[in-house]
Amino acid sequence: MAASVLVLSGCSLQQHAPEVTFYANGETIRIEPTIYCDVEGANCAEKNAPGSLKVPAGKVVQISVDGQLAKGLWEVVCVYENAAKVQEGCTSPLLGKGENYTYTLAVPDDSDQLLRIEVHEAAGAVLETGQPLMRGSWVVDITR
Repeated sequence: MAASVLVLSGCSLQQHAPEVTFYANGETIRIEPTIYCDVEGANCAEKNAPGSLKVPAGKVVQISVDGQLAKGLWEVVCVYENAAKVQEGCTSPLLGKGENYTYTLAVPDDSDQLLRIEVHEAAGAVLETGQPLMRGSWVVDITR
């Protein structure tokens, strides 16, 4: 009887959106998506505020995605400020396909300061350019 109650209550649990973990400078945060859409990249909803993580200049950030994200395609996008105080961007290669659960984000120079990190999940649809349509976005604003 107890087993059947567990099975029945398990069926009523709502599926949650995938979470992403960011680790830097001895601190870990785990966040849900800021924006999340259905599998076709439609019916999008703003879900959560961006996370916040303290990352000193030149330090790496380790990013880990859950299995649901890792099975599909995902990428890391960042904005950083170089020594000349000019903002630049970076983009990882497409990751996932069940092979990539982690990514280490490093800025080009020790004096570069990360400002923002975004993890993007590809939807099942593609744009006219052939690029995957974004399904979800996990955003972290960097503090110094």
